[in-house]
Amino acid sequence: MHPVLLIPGLFPEIPDDVVPRLPCLELAMARGTLRFADSDAMLEGWPDAAGDPSLAFRLARDAGIAQEAPHWLRADPIHLQVEGDALLLLEHYSFSLTQEEADSLLDTLNRHFAGEGLRFFALSSDVWLAGLQEQPRIRTTHPLRRVGRNIAGHLPQGEDARRWRSLFNEVQMLFHDHPVNRAREARRERSISGVWFWDYPASTPGARVIDTLRAPSAYGDAAAWESAAHDLDGAVVNPLLSQLRAGSIDGFSLVAVEGRRAATLTLFRWQLWRWWRRPRPLVRLPGVPPLEHA
Repeated sequence: MHPVLLIPGLFPEIPDDVVPRLPCLELAMARGTLRFADSDAMLEGWPDAAGDPSLAFRLARDAGIAQEAPHWLRADPIHLQVEGDALLLLEHYSFSLTQEEADSLLDTLNRHFAGEGLRFFALSSDVWLAGLQEQPRIRTTHPLRRVGRNIAGHLPQGEDARRWRSLFNEVQMLFHDHPVNRAREARRERSISGVWFWDYPASTPGARVIDTLRAPSAYGDAAAWESAAHDLDGAVVNPLLSQLRAGSIDGFSLVAVEGRRAATLTLFRWQLWRWWRRPRPLVRLPGVPPLEHA
C-alpha cells in the first residue's frame, strides 16, 4: 500500500521567517526522495489529463446537470478591488456569500443572457458554472494565480477572446447596482463585482487531496497557513510515518503543487534509517526559491 497525497500550497508564498518548524514533514523531506518539477502545476492540472473532461464539465456531471449544456466553464463570483489604475482579483476566500445572494445574482444573469446560449448554475454559494451551447475557444487563467494581483493581461485569451472579455464587462455592469451589492455595501461587505471565467483539464490523480494550505498560501495568509500546516504535520504526516514504521504501508508520496514550487516527495520504509540526513525548514530546502523569486 502506497498512499499519495496531493497538497497545493505546501511550499507557501508567505515570508520565510513565519514558516513554522514542522517536525514530521521535515523528517519525511529529509529521509525521502524529493524531486522538483520544472513548472508550477495547478491542482486541477495534475497529472497532465489531456483528453479528460474539463474540471467544469466534471463538476456539472457530478452535480447531475451535465445534460443542460454541451460545454462548460467555471464562472465563480469575484470582487475586483480598485488600486490606482489596476483591478485586483479577490475570490471567495476573502468574502462570504449566502446562497440567497448567489441565487439572486444568478437569476439576474440568466434572465439577461437567456437568448445567448449561456446559462449559469450555482453548485454552492461560491462555486458557479456557465453552461454553453458552443465550445469556448479561449485560454483562461486560474483565479488563484491572480489573487491580490492585477487582472490586466489575464482575461480570456484566444480566438474568442473578444466575446468573453465583453461578457466579463457585461456581467460587471449587471452587478454594479444590483440590490445584493447595495445591501452588501450598506453592511460594509465586499461587493460581488462579476464572475471569473476559467477552466482546467480535470485531474484524475487517484490521490487524496488536502487543500487546507491552498488559499492561505495564495493569499499570503501566514496565520491560516501556519495553523493548517501544524494540522497537516500532526494529523496527517505523523500517522503516515507511524504506519510506515509499523510496516502497514510500504511508503507514501506527497505531491506539492502551486505555491513557490511544485515537487514530489516519495518516502519508503527503508529510507527512514537514513539518520545522517538532517531535517531542515521547508523554505531552506535546496531547490525552494526565496519568496521574492517564487
